[in-house]
Amino acid sequence: MNLGKNKIYWFIGIATLVRIAIAFCINLGNDEVYYLTYAQQLQWNYFDHPPMVALLIRLTTLNLYCTSDVCVRLGAIILAAWNTYLVFSIAKQIKNEKAGYIAALLYTASLYSSIIAGVFILPDSPQLFFWLLAVSVVLKIVTSQNKNTTLNFHLIGFGILTGLCIMSKVHGVFLWIGFGLYILFYKRSLLSNGFLYLSIMLTIAIIFPIVWWNVDNNFITYTFHSERVVINNGVDLTHLIQEFTGGILYNNPINYFLIGATLFSLYKTKTTVAAPVVRILLLVSLPLIIVVLCISVFRATLPHWTGPAFVTLLILVAITFEEMTLYFKQLSIRLVGFSVGLIVIISVAGCLVINNIPGTLGSKNQETLGQGDPTLDMYNWDFFRAEFKKIHNENLKLRLTNTSFVINNKWFPGSHIDNYIVQPLHLNFIAKGKLEDIHTYAWLNKFRNKLKMGDDAYFITFSNSFSNPKDLYLNQFDTIQLPKKVIQYRNYKPARVMYVYLLKGYKG
Repeated sequence: MNLGKNKIYWFIGIATLVRIAIAFCINLGNDEVYYLTYAQQLQWNYFDHPPMVALLIRLTTLNLYCTSDVCVRLGAIILAAWNTYLVFSIAKQIKNEKAGYIAALLYTASLYSSIIAGVFILPDSPQLFFWLLAVSVVLKIVTSQNKNTTLNFHLIGFGILTGLCIMSKVHGVFLWIGFGLYILFYKRSLLSNGFLYLSIMLTIAIIFPIVWWNVDNNFITYTFHSERVVINNGVDLTHLIQEFTGGILYNNPINYFLIGATLFSLYKTKTTVAAPVVRILLLVSLPLIIVVLCISVFRATLPHWTGPAFVTLLILVAITFEEMTLYFKQLSIRLVGFSVGLIVIISVAGCLVINNIPGTLGSKNQETLGQGDPTLDMYNWDFFRAEFKKIHNENLKLRLTNTSFVINNKWFPGSHIDNYIVQPLHLNFIAKGKLEDIHTYAWLNKFRNKLKMGDDAYFITFSNSFSNPKDLYLNQFDTIQLPKKVIQYRNYKPARVMYVYLLKGYKG
């Protein structure tokens, strides 16, 4: 094998092995394990998101045959490898092979694209894949010189890929916003092309199940998400600062600096890169970033919402890299190397902290032990399964109860309890709480065994996210017994406490 010609494959292979190792070392996070519940009952849409992530999990777990942490995350890992080759290929076709390697390095150095969407199984994982495919196609459209069959084929492809991107996460609509702005400003001739409207109709047809599901469920998805973005409070610059700094951290500070430097350079000087390429990359990316920043002035946002936009800008950095001054180019080459090294350090450090830091990063108070420590979400849930099994078997032996039901009032930590404790022990889990607290469990409960009059149930809660069942279910059960307490240690220091309550005599 010629290593020179195939080094992109070696690079992707090594990065993939690192991602698999990370996936193997830590348990599923609270969002990941929640999305696993999507796959347990396929729907056209869910309370929070469209269905693509559920289909991806079904595929990589072999229809839920193997739900190990690595198998659940395998879709994100495979797509991250494919995405790395996509950005390489896009930059190589626009500029040259060196630009392709730089794009692949920058992609891998981004915490968002390489880890958040590249290891953790989130809606962003399939979204980013279809986003990049759509970007590769729209680049061919804007650089096409003639009305021909190839152009029409690409228009159809863009409509399909954008529809699939939206079926992953609704942020995909910004692909059409960016392309639409490009057409209005720079290529109005496309307005007379019937395939443009066919492309729009294909996108609408693909995402129609989302609308249909919401019609059938009182538009609950949009009611929920509108509360997250509708401006109904005053200006709060704290959220803007959090979004801005979060964007820097998620995309890697070095990558962020290179993006800023590239945009400044494009503003000040001319580039040899074709104008249509620069324009479409900017129009596809900047509107999403600007909209999220504007929303963050008034209310809290999440930095990963803008992730695909920043990945698009990384391609722009790569294809204009050769035009930098000699000094800045040499500096940037070093920065790209540091950028990749930084993401490796962060990944290794993250795994070590999650599995080995003594005790907890959060509250040390016994009643709220571990509260505010996000690393506990991904730490050693097998321990709790083993401890709960002992409690349950003891209760069966003493004939205190013969229940197989476990309940919780929230999707978090309910999803962890469901996946790591209840299902492996072949018991029954039900989420009993408000819709805004249990999310998609409101639908999943319909397909699960129901509590009957007189049944007992366990209620499991934890010190880092404690809920008192007496405040929730006092009128629904005859008695609620005092809890059994199980302390979890991390590196010989207490990290959090599991409380197992036995609720006797369900009243209905």
